[in-house]
Amino acid sequence: MKSKAYGWAAIAVLLVLANISAAAQGPMQDRFERSGGTITFEGQINAYSPQTATTGTAGPYEIRGPWSLSLKRDRDGDTFRFSAAVNMELSDGWVLTTNRNSASPFDPSARNAHTHHITMTEGQITRLPNGGFEIAGTGTVTLNGGATPFAQQSSLTITITGGTDVEFSNMTMTFGLPASNHFGLDPLPGVVRSVKEER
Repeated sequence: MKSKAYGWAAIAVLLVLANISAAAQGPMQDRFERSGGTITFEGQINAYSPQTATTGTAGPYEIRGPWSLSLKRDRDGDTFRFSAAVNMELSDGWVLTTNRNSASPFDPSARNAHTHHITMTEGQITRLPNGGFEIAGTGTVTLNGGATPFAQQSSLTITITGGTDVEFSNMTMTFGLPASNHFGLDPLPGVVRSVKEER
């Protein structure tokens, strides 16, 4: 009798632990497989362009600003909207290398500060083995609210990953041509500040 009681108790404990573990992990794949609802990610981009990325200047540029990504699943399939609003200006690295012999090397007006709004609403969503995901599609870029000197549409890949303690912590934004001539080909890193799920 006692052995049976202990056996049932052990099974109950294992079931509770399994449920706690599953809840703690909160795998993205389970969320994608639910029908209906929206998951919204928000964060901040804090990056530098490569030193040789921008034609006509040595770089690098600081790239800073907020971003958001909303994923929605319904009967018609998965849809998403990514947007970022970043400010770019030549960094202290540029001041100390290219502009150091200027009469006013740290003059803010010499740093070519400008803004970009970046949006993407169509692309392929792919789950990653580490529990994160990426979205690859075509992004649209503006310059100071208007047209860019390069073609406004370029390939764009957004990747969101995490770790054992924070499910979604890191984000990268990677451009293809022609925008990569300005932003560089390297992934531009950011942080995930919040994840909200609405049913």
